[in-house]
Amino acid sequence: MTEAPTYYSERTALAWRRTAIAAMGTSGLFVNHAVVSGWRPAAIGPALAAVGLLFLAGISFARNNSLHHGHRAHGPRAIAMATVVVLIVCVVSVFIALFIPGAPPATT
Repeated sequence: MTEAPTYYSERTALAWRRTAIAAMGTSGLFVNHAVVSGWRPAAIGPALAAVGLLFLAGISFARNNSLHHGHRAHGPRAIAMATVVVLIVCVVSVFIALFIPGAPPATT
C-alpha cells in the first residue's frame, strides 16, 4: 500500500503567500498611522516599518514562487530575513504604543 501525497512544498508555498498578504495589509496600517499623524517626525518609525513589511512581502512572494517551481534552496536565508523584519516591526510597534504622544490608548 502506498502513502497519499502530502504536498509539503505546496503548503509551505501557501504559507509564504499568506505571509506576503498579511505583511502588505499591516504595511497599509502603518502608512495610515503615519498619514493620520501628519507626517511629523514621529511618523518616521511607522513609515520605516511599512517599508520593512513591503520588503517582507517581496521576500515571501519570491519564496512562494521558488517553491512553486521546485526550488527548495535558500529557505533558511528567507526565514532568517523574515524573522529579523518581524522583530524590528514589533519593536517599532511597541515604541509607537508606549512613547508617541497622541496615540490612542489601549482599550481593555
